[in-house]
Amino acid sequence: MARKGIVTTFMLLTLLIPGMARSPVTATAADNPIVTENQQPGSSGWQLGSMIAYDTVNQIKGYASATSVPQGSSLTFYVTVNPAQSYSIDVYRIGWYGGLGGRLRLHAGPIDGVTQPTCPTDATTGMIACNWSPGYSFTIPSDWTSGVYLAVLTNADGYQNDVVFVVRDGRPASLLFQHAVNTDEAYNNWPNDGVTGKSLYDYNSAGANTVAGSPRAVKVSFDRPFANNGAGLFLSTGHNEYWSNEMVNAAENARDAGVNLAFFGADPVYRQIRYESSAAGVANRVLVFYKDAGLDPVQGSTTTTQFRDDPVNRPEQVLVGVQFTSEVPWGSNAPHVVTNSASWVYAGTGLQDGDGVPGIVGYEMDRYEPGYPGPNATSWTLLSRSPFTDSGGNADYSNSSIYQAPSGAFVFATGTMSWSWGLDSFDNAGIRTNVPTDTRIQQTTANILNTFLVGSGVLHDLKVTAPATTTAGQPFTVTVTAEDAQGNPVTSYSGTIHFASSDTTAGVVLPPDSTLVDGQGAFSATLIRAPTQTLTVSDKANNLSSTVNLTVTAAPASQLALTGAPGTAAAGSSFPFTVSALDPYGNTDSGYAGKVHFRSSDTSAGVVLPADSALTNGRASFSATLDRAGSQSITGTDTVTSSITGSLTIRITPLAASSLGLVVPASVVANKPFNATVTLKDRYGNVATGYRGTVYFATSDLVALELGKMPADYTFTAADGGIHTFSVTLMTPPSQTIRAADTANSSLSATSPPIAVTLV
Repeated sequence: MARKGIVTTFMLLTLLIPGMARSPVTATAADNPIVTENQQPGSSGWQLGSMIAYDTVNQIKGYASATSVPQGSSLTFYVTVNPAQSYSIDVYRIGWYGGLGGRLRLHAGPIDGVTQPTCPTDATTGMIACNWSPGYSFTIPSDWTSGVYLAVLTNADGYQNDVVFVVRDGRPASLLFQHAVNTDEAYNNWPNDGVTGKSLYDYNSAGANTVAGSPRAVKVSFDRPFANNGAGLFLSTGHNEYWSNEMVNAAENARDAGVNLAFFGADPVYRQIRYESSAAGVANRVLVFYKDAGLDPVQGSTTTTQFRDDPVNRPEQVLVGVQFTSEVPWGSNAPHVVTNSASWVYAGTGLQDGDGVPGIVGYEMDRYEPGYPGPNATSWTLLSRSPFTDSGGNADYSNSSIYQAPSGAFVFATGTMSWSWGLDSFDNAGIRTNVPTDTRIQQTTANILNTFLVGSGVLHDLKVTAPATTTAGQPFTVTVTAEDAQGNPVTSYSGTIHFASSDTTAGVVLPPDSTLVDGQGAFSATLIRAPTQTLTVSDKANNLSSTVNLTVTAAPASQLALTGAPGTAAAGSSFPFTVSALDPYGNTDSGYAGKVHFRSSDTSAGVVLPADSALTNGRASFSATLDRAGSQSITGTDTVTSSITGSLTIRITPLAASSLGLVVPASVVANKPFNATVTLKDRYGNVATGYRGTVYFATSDLVALELGKMPADYTFTAADGGIHTFSVTLMTPPSQTIRAADTANSSLSATSPPIAVTLV
């Protein structure tokens, strides 16, 4: 997309060569020439100093005869100096080199320089193509390791400029790095003098209008220098916007042959271009892009317009998984907001859904657009949804994406230009604003590259991921990944996994025996019993098992449990009990914040119950005193939510007898027996069922006494239960009284009221 300057240079495209041997990602010098190369002494001399040649004077400028050359072939630099003077060329290979970023591979000079002729502009197309005389030619040595190279041009006055090219070695490799030269050239408006320079964009083009109806060109040539410092801004990811039909075909064919693709930049495969030969007949030295399909004389599948538009109708997300949506101003990058954190892509990062990684979404972004077809995928996961406000003030969002094609190949896309800012702190362009590196993005990138390089390896273990804490009765997600020894998903895994738990409580829900898709799966499980449980996933056929520990916390309290009371208690005696706030599954809700009110079936005046009380960590101990003998209950109820309640039952036993009661009829017939009932009670009015004393009878009726009509002394037994009925006979009218008393305790006595005695 149009920007304020050339902002693209490199993009990383990772390809797994089908059939390559599986091996750990950590390469050794013996099997990887890149590793050997990066162990060589480095240099920071590839970074230009303060005296950068500018386009209005062109103190020193140059271009190469090819953008990419194999070892053993010739490369020519075309150089102009102003004024004429000598110059030197220092060629650096760009790489790690202990963090220095480059290694000097060639120094040439001093070389006699000339001021080259002005480069003509085609009035129709706006193309500026130079026809300069060669300045320096050399053969690429066989020991130059494949990579991106910078030729630093320095004139005698000290002014500098860059020429970028790629060296290829032709060997099979695990990774193919793609240098986005098309996008570089599309934005290149050399000479950036505000008068004659032209690119494929109006914003940085000058001079007369072209067939486009504005100053922008519809064709640009690789036979000219790059504007400004000669290399654009050096980014470790990139802006790979301009692709030819053949390039897209090649990428799709590679994917469909099982080759993994990774797009670590944004806005890739956005515009379709064609190549033409230069005026000298050199193939692919002219890049054609009319932008407006109606202007292009070539109509059909190679018309130069946006891939998603007519007549091409080839949306980039069919290949990439996402496609360009919008951009933000410099310094306005947004956080990368994680979704689907259970994906293997995020394994080992600790990232959870909704977590944000600051500053790596920008300056251009991609997302999945539902209005266009997506990729042909057996599995497809959007790994982020990162909201931002674009340069026009509109709300938008970015997606990162990974999908697996039917061939088994993975395709990953960051959906952002600034993903690399999470990987290291390099900022040669000076556009980074307080964005720290992030170990989580480093791990995510490592996961992707490891999987792409190692592929679907040999099954080593089952990795089970579950939340550290779950709530009783609530489903949670458990993720299972079949891994190789390097921790990469084994996408070919076809085993059956079985779930088991230490929690065997009724209500536990475990997934049924299942298979994984692409070596991973997400399942739902529910545990019941607090506080700690285990969840085990096993594959019996492969002799694999993995267990995770979980803390099960109680659900909100739904009931009270009153426990700990003795089976019996003496009337009037205090006894202890405990109240617990329980969830529906019997777990103690330690967070219960209510108050408990107490009531009892015993409503006697002397009953003592606890006051309304709170619980501590869902539990508290209390005491109560009941008076009424027999089975009694105490009920506790939440003072706000009456459904949160619970009860206990206790048997209250009477105390020792403290009173004796005598019940007789109001009138009787002389010399006819009648019943007199004696009841022993404790001080609370409970029948003293344990009374075992002896009771004797006396009477005011001397005749009855003389005739032996009073009951004999009687000792109570357990069968009496504190109550016994006696047979008594009175003889003498008109009225008499009887008395019953304990033979040993005179306080236990009672005299009847006068009993009327009649003759008939």
